[in-house]
Amino acid sequence: MEDEEKKTDEEAVGTDTAEQECEAETVDFTSRIKDLEDMLEKSAAESEKNLARARDLNTMYVRLQADFDNYKKRTAAQLEKERSEGVNEVLEKLLPIADVIDNALGMIKDESVAEGVAMIKRELEKTMGVFGVTEIKALGKPFDPAYHEAILRVPCADSEMSGKVTEVFRKGYMAGDKVLRHCVVKVAE
Repeated sequence: MEDEEKKTDEEAVGTDTAEQECEAETVDFTSRIKDLEDMLEKSAAESEKNLARARDLNTMYVRLQADFDNYKKRTAAQLEKERSEGVNEVLEKLLPIADVIDNALGMIKDESVAEGVAMIKRELEKTMGVFGVTEIKALGKPFDPAYHEAILRVPCADSEMSGKVTEVFRKGYMAGDKVLRHCVVKVAE
């Protein structure tokens, strides 16, 4: 019987040790689970932080791209404007040459010389035409201060001619929709 009691005591001690080991393992697993949950929370917080940073960087990228596109458009428009102004400035310098050629044609008596000067005039007109320069037609048209500069006003017997250009002293020219030089005219009153 003593042997049985001894076995029962040993079994009881073995059961207590097994229970203690099981409790220790449970505490160890619980602690490990808590550590893993903490790591997961830190990872989730860091992931949110990185996601917010990525959104900020994406927003910054989109804005920079839009700014750059606007810069390119502004630069292209400015370049076109300056090119146009430069061309118009050169064309304005050519207009007195066209006037001199017209005056010379009126004075030249020799046919061959007149034909040579007329050829120069046609080439000049063709070159100016490439840049969109056109003569402002004024004779017989109603006076328009946007296109004409009146230096004389003369009385007119014909009421139909009143307010119209009766003589052009200097031709006017346009490049596209911009007046390069106004026509200098005489207007009937």
